[in-house]
Amino acid sequence: MADKKKSSPRRKTDASPKKTPGKKAPGKTAGTRKKKKADLGKELKKVFLGIAILLAICLTLAMMADIFFKPGNKGSIKKASQPLTAKRDKVPIVISPKEATRVDPVFEDPDDIQNKKPIAGIQEKTQRPILYEIFEDLDHAQEEEKPVPPVIKNDIPSIVIIIDDIGYDRQVAMELYQLNSNLTFSVLPFSPFGRSIAKKLSEKGAQLMLHLPMEPVEYPEVNPGPGALLSSMTPDKLLDQLRKNLIEVPGVVGVNNHMGSKLTADSDKMNQIFTILKKQDLFFIDSRTSPVSRGEESARLFKLRFAQRDIFLDNSQNIPYITGQFGRLIKIAQKHGIAIGIGHPYKSTLEALKIELPKLNGKIRIVPASQAVVVLE
Repeated sequence: MADKKKSSPRRKTDASPKKTPGKKAPGKTAGTRKKKKADLGKELKKVFLGIAILLAICLTLAMMADIFFKPGNKGSIKKASQPLTAKRDKVPIVISPKEATRVDPVFEDPDDIQNKKPIAGIQEKTQRPILYEIFEDLDHAQEEEKPVPPVIKNDIPSIVIIIDDIGYDRQVAMELYQLNSNLTFSVLPFSPFGRSIAKKLSEKGAQLMLHLPMEPVEYPEVNPGPGALLSSMTPDKLLDQLRKNLIEVPGVVGVNNHMGSKLTADSDKMNQIFTILKKQDLFFIDSRTSPVSRGEESARLFKLRFAQRDIFLDNSQNIPYITGQFGRLIKIAQKHGIAIGIGHPYKSTLEALKIELPKLNGKIRIVPASQAVVVLE
């Protein structure tokens, strides 16, 4: 009996699991793995967060660089109160001020399809300032005596005032017409209200021109808008686009270029354009956006009625500046018998003309553009 009692605890000891040195319990190993996975997840989250922050910084820097250093942005925007001094090859680009970007209320007109359904591609442009080019280095002191049309020879000096970019502001266009019915209005094709404004002005007897969009040197950074004639176009495509533009603005008696510092310098393209103008008995007034325009030589070749502008009235949206330009226009007319000024449908231009036109008082007369063009010998 004593032997049995002594052996019993030994058997219990033998039945208990033996611990092997160097091995951990299964429960502790699983916990350690979970902890390692959690730590690894945290580290990955930190890495991904760092990458996301780095990408955000890179994108922000890229956007800032695009805004401040992109070609065409630098120096292209001029404030209305500042004179225009920066030039690129004597052809600065001017962006109209806030007045050009304002959106006037649209008055419902049952006959005006343009108001109800703007042409595709126009909506974006109406929210942006209208671009135009200038070239101011015309030396009137050195030029020969300008050819004066027979209808105004031996008469008091005459001036032509062409209002470009018609088609975006109906109210200002009509107020300008009310100042003087002999102002000439040049309408942009495919502009939101161009057709309706042209119709109303034509009914009142105003003289209309097509403000023909042409490729500038800065294209495509600077886009002349819908209906533009480009140097890359084949002759057939270019002439087809020109015909469409003329159909879009019915009743025009002549054409002047919108932008065009590149295209007007291309003799072949100008010759192609003038074949259509000659066939339709339209005259051409060169807006002179380039010092190397070939408009005059092409007009001479085709015996096309032709003239070129003398003064841009409102390349700075400042009333004293515009009145000063108007004074320069008068002096050129007094010297040569006639002078051509180009303005735009801006409030400042309207206000300046309200001041200056009454001062003419019969000493200078305003005539439509058709009375300023001649066939060059």
